[in-house]
Amino acid sequence: MKSAMLRTFGWTLLASAALACAQSDYLPFPRSGWPAGIQTSWQIQGEYFGMTSANERLGAWIIARNASSSGTSPTQYGVVFLPGGLTTLPGDNQYGGWNGTTRWQGSGTGSTAVMITTLQNGKTFILGTSGTSPATTSTGGVTLDSVLGSGENRSMYGHISGGATFVLARVVRRSPTENLRPLSEWGATYWFDTATATASLANWQTQDNAPTLYQSTYLLRGSKTINSLAHGRGYLHIEFMTCFNPYQTGQNRSNSGVYLQGKYETQVLDSYGLAGLNDEFGGIYTVRAADINAALPPNTWHTYDIYFTPRASGSAGQATGAAYMTVYANGVKTQDSIPVPSVTTAGLTGDMLINAPLYLQNHSNNVIFRNIWFIPNATVQSRPYSTVLDAALPTSIRSGFKTQPGANRATATMVLGPEGDYNLVGRKLNGDVKSLSVQPTVRKGTDGK
Repeated sequence: MKSAMLRTFGWTLLASAALACAQSDYLPFPRSGWPAGIQTSWQIQGEYFGMTSANERLGAWIIARNASSSGTSPTQYGVVFLPGGLTTLPGDNQYGGWNGTTRWQGSGTGSTAVMITTLQNGKTFILGTSGTSPATTSTGGVTLDSVLGSGENRSMYGHISGGATFVLARVVRRSPTENLRPLSEWGATYWFDTATATASLANWQTQDNAPTLYQSTYLLRGSKTINSLAHGRGYLHIEFMTCFNPYQTGQNRSNSGVYLQGKYETQVLDSYGLAGLNDEFGGIYTVRAADINAALPPNTWHTYDIYFTPRASGSAGQATGAAYMTVYANGVKTQDSIPVPSVTTAGLTGDMLINAPLYLQNHSNNVIFRNIWFIPNATVQSRPYSTVLDAALPTSIRSGFKTQPGANRATATMVLGPEGDYNLVGRKLNGDVKSLSVQPTVRKGTDGK
């Protein structure tokens, strides 16, 4: 989020830059228009999970990367192995288990056929891009032998020094508060609702760019809430989707930001596979890194659930007092009552004490937002996050279900456990429904909606 000067460039220049960037900023609505190579790289990229032959849990991130924007098919992939499993999302006893620290990280360059990656312990492996019969090397440590399958149904095969082997299946997970609608007793105010998207634009005014809809449904990067919806202390829920752009790196990879009172930023960035720094998802920009990287792959709905307390003292240009933020990123606490002593980079100016709008930064990447609502005066004490999760946990990671064995997860049957019955968007069902035919780990449809 390093572009405070973006707002000074003028709308014409900014729009031109956004258009140029958008040519490779792929959003899945519709995905049918993507080049074939981009489709394949997106299908290979993702979270993988399985058990080793030594009965140890192992997770992995495959991240599509390419240093050049020429061509249409990324030829390089980063790989991060996570001993213990993937990042644990609330309710996720199925795939979680990573300690948040130990990473067997790969980085390097490669030819058009393979990417040779060196792990932190000096061992190597090679990942083929086609998903069929890639070359391999086995010098100890972790060796990735192949990535096989078609479409989104992929598996990675390999072995570990000492003799253990592994097969990790590609899994698709959701934030526990994705698509969460506030209960009536919460007293929430909707700032953007996809069900009434056109009408919801009236809640937004120009900041970086005029309020704009993407596919007539989603709020497209930039703008701020109107002055009558300025906020103070409370609880913010917001969902966003980063674009898939394997040619970009760092702060150019689907950058935006959520600014409470227009001043205090939680970062929006495609942070999948990264370290979780202050300028990445879950971080408070320039203030504090996330406790753990809870980012899911791009083109996945991410959520922020944020408790915000305004400054108790101080005014514009003064440093006394501090705002406080507790941040849940995809349901994972990444910031716990953290003081934010000053306006973060690119924050809006003005009195630091009064109610002020929510600001969503336009950093010229195609980032879309939906389901934005705010509970005035809510605190960790008055609206504990556990009560939010009780109304929200989705079926795709609910600990009480099992799926039928076999590769075709799209036809698996979910058997609901003792914790309650849930529908396809994760809300509790009334009655005695005991099973549903669902797609627990596969995106619905071809466009990812």
